[in-house]
Amino acid sequence: MLKRILGDLIKVEGVSAAAILGRDGFIIEHVSNITMDVDALGAMASTSVGTSEAMGIELGKGNFEQVLVELQNGPIMLSLVTENEILAIVAEPGANLGRIRYEVKKNKDRITAAL
Repeated sequence: MLKRILGDLIKVEGVSAAAILGRDGFIIEHVSNITMDVDALGAMASTSVGTSEAMGIELGKGNFEQVLVELQNGPIMLSLVTENEILAIVAEPGANLGRIRYEVKKNKDRITAAL
């Protein structure tokens, strides 16, 4: 079921990969239509979320929900789906980030139920 949900997410125009990973950085499931090092994505995404959480606490901004990293060759969005699992979305340049955020929010409960 989880693979099917991630497959639905990569059908969104501009999304090239979707992965669920644990806070430890290990990939639980992923779907991609590009060649990439998914283990590297997991390790770096986990670190990014941890750093963002620490920043929110240190600056009194509250709990982490989502981070968007805009890169030369496309954005990467990281969202908590449960206390222990992270959704990573890898997108292409020019992807509609509002649409991607909407789809992530819409599918969060489905992802949680599938875990």
